[in-house]
Amino acid sequence: MNSIAGRPSWLDRLSDRQMVFLVVACGLALYVPLAGTYGMWDPWETHYSEVARQMTKRGDFISLWWPGSPRDLDVFWSKPVLSFWLMSLGMHIAGIGAPGGPPEEMAIGTRAEWAARTPFCLMGVLGILAVYLVTARFVSRRAGLLSAAVVATSPMYSLVARQAMTDMAFVAPMAMALALGAMALFDDADDVLPRRGRGRFGTWPHHGLFYLGIGLFALVSLPQLIVDSVQLKIEIPWRDGTLRMYGAVAMIPYYLGFAAFILLAARTRYKAPLYLYIAAILCGLAVLAKGLAGLGLPLIIFVAYLGFTWNWRRLRRAQLVYGVLVSLVACAVVAVPWHHAMIIRHGWAFWNELFGDNHWRRMVLGRHGDRGTFEYFLRELGYAVWPWVAVAPGALVWAVMRRRTSAPTEAETRAQGIFWLGAIWFVCAYALVSVSMTKFHHYVLPAVPGLAICIGCFLDDLLRRSESRDAGAGRGVSRVAAAVVVLGLPLLALVTADLVNAKNAAQRFLWLFSYDYIHSAHGRPWPDSLDFSFGLTAFAALFAAAMIALLFSRSRRWAVVGFALVGVMSTFFLLDHFMPAVAPFWSQKNVIAAYYRARRSPDEKLVAFQMYWRGETFYTKNEIYEGPASERTVFDQEGADEKLRDYMTQHRGRRLFFLTEKGQRTRLEGLLPSETRSSFRVIDDGNNKFILAQVDL
Repeated sequence: MNSIAGRPSWLDRLSDRQMVFLVVACGLALYVPLAGTYGMWDPWETHYSEVARQMTKRGDFISLWWPGSPRDLDVFWSKPVLSFWLMSLGMHIAGIGAPGGPPEEMAIGTRAEWAARTPFCLMGVLGILAVYLVTARFVSRRAGLLSAAVVATSPMYSLVARQAMTDMAFVAPMAMALALGAMALFDDADDVLPRRGRGRFGTWPHHGLFYLGIGLFALVSLPQLIVDSVQLKIEIPWRDGTLRMYGAVAMIPYYLGFAAFILLAARTRYKAPLYLYIAAILCGLAVLAKGLAGLGLPLIIFVAYLGFTWNWRRLRRAQLVYGVLVSLVACAVVAVPWHHAMIIRHGWAFWNELFGDNHWRRMVLGRHGDRGTFEYFLRELGYAVWPWVAVAPGALVWAVMRRRTSAPTEAETRAQGIFWLGAIWFVCAYALVSVSMTKFHHYVLPAVPGLAICIGCFLDDLLRRSESRDAGAGRGVSRVAAAVVVLGLPLLALVTADLVNAKNAAQRFLWLFSYDYIHSAHGRPWPDSLDFSFGLTAFAALFAAAMIALLFSRSRRWAVVGFALVGVMSTFFLLDHFMPAVAPFWSQKNVIAAYYRARRSPDEKLVAFQMYWRGETFYTKNEIYEGPASERTVFDQEGADEKLRDYMTQHRGRRLFFLTEKGQRTRLEGLLPSETRSSFRVIDDGNNKFILAQVDL
């Protein structure tokens, strides 16, 4: 049985493999349906998707390109490459974005959204599985399912899992790396592994984790080494000319590192280091997704945990120190080659942009975004984990004040360790993003899985102690439940009131992954047709009713089941009702699709006037900017008015379509030749931000 001194339940009838399948299936059912049925959000989804489309079109899997605006260079160096590899792979599978495809294929139909978002939905499920695995392994299956339910149904996590953004590609592998690291640290099954092989190649551990680690390592490292070897060209000054070599020469250290890891991993005698190898590979992927935090944050969390528990002696068992050293080799072989290839191709300007500007300057000096201090993310966490926010304070306090028995068993000690790990994970992630000078709401996402572990373990602990025959334990649980209700109900009411006090209050969910609040504290104008207050109020009321039921021992189990059901229902509401309903007003997809349906030939160009939202670039396949400079139809920044007048003068006799913000309409009409103004007609006014108009020159 997988619980600590609990009664057998239906969960114990399933095998570990069946439980994993159940968690993955539930995650897929929650995130994948309708994921690609609505348009992409500016600026991040469309910006990143255009970088991936450029990769798909050019067949260049090293450099990142974004030639879409006079404001930017043609290159894109602010993020590493993993997210763009994932989206490009999705585009190849969907059959879009390749050279020669019709220009309207991004705007008409839904293949673009499915291709871009599906990889991140899968990453989100990976993070859910990570939270389940580590909690179920060392606490109980019930705690694992509850923790997985909390993280899966937290609005910030679920909404970002539905976004083509870099953050889930960072958080999910990092979460699984932390889970595997915890398994290496807490697993005391130090039996020597059976071995296979003989002769010149030696022997290796005959265990599924070894084969999984080697397979994953080959899958994520060899393709990029081959791409770097073939696509990278190196020119070295030689006598009176240059000597050209392929990138295979520069990749020699990484091929050697690949072989070294295989040989060193084969010498592993215990299971614990095998967890570390897979964790290191995933940390390498997290570095390729978001940068140094992919490795730095897990290291900070584990060092903080060992420092808090002062349990360094665990590193002396089962080849763990050896495993850490070999893991560094694996992480380097996965994470470093692409960065090396970019420096060879683009020089140190790339390094200065990625790490100097987008790491160091964001952290220490501040860059585009919000500013704030330690309390900045407190309000956003209320929305990020709604309605679980009602239980979160009690869970964190319980993690600190939880009393164990005077002579705890090994299982109880490990369960307490996971409880502390979740709390330290949350605190470290929250502290790290809080000390950064630059802040966006979604920066606090890495803290959510740790908080979910705390909440899941807390609820499981309440149920386990409530089921105990110890009368004293039962009275203690009743007092804890009463404290949670007294503290949690007002907090739930306060956060819910923020979300329903006006029709546009629900846009706070959008701000968990977008950033309209940077330009306007009140966001965009909110369409009168959108009102989600009834649904949000109903879910809050149901969660509050479950909290009241938590007070009574007979209904306590059903109260926890009610928490999970409300979380699942509210997530379906957000993902499959709220998002599709809001998307037509926040995405340019429908507006640009209307252009392609209305134009009679490619000669009827779309003009983007004073636009810098990126959707106009992605959904037109950059028709508006690629090609000869004289034919570009992006008019932005200083001098845009005169350039537009010149363009219209040179293209008299044509029909043009204009895409612009509603506030720019009067200015645009004033720039038209006087004799053509009568032909100006708005043909799509369905978006609350943008209009599509046509004029006959």
